[in-house]
Amino acid sequence: GNTGIIIYLNTRIGYIYFEERKYLQTIEYLESAIKMSSRNAEANYYLGLSYDKIGEKEKAREFLSRLIELAPQSEFALEAEKELKKINKD
Repeated sequence: GNTGIIIYLNTRIGYIYFEERKYLQTIEYLESAIKMSSRNAEANYYLGLSYDKIGEKEKAREFLSRLIELAPQSEFALEAEKELKKINKD
């Protein structure tokens, strides 16, 4: 089916909103992507960052931690570890 395309598009649109600092829209699109594919490293990463930006530290930790578990070798995991350290300091 078209699931792969929909996941890809939701992830891309979410990222574009993130770049525009529209975090609620980012979350909306990336949550849709995650529902279809919880293993989506990029979506987990930007969800974590977006939740942090709107002050929801617990949710931010949840998504960043999940990303590190799912894809420990990914470029996103290294960044996620840095972000988690920052969040845990606050």
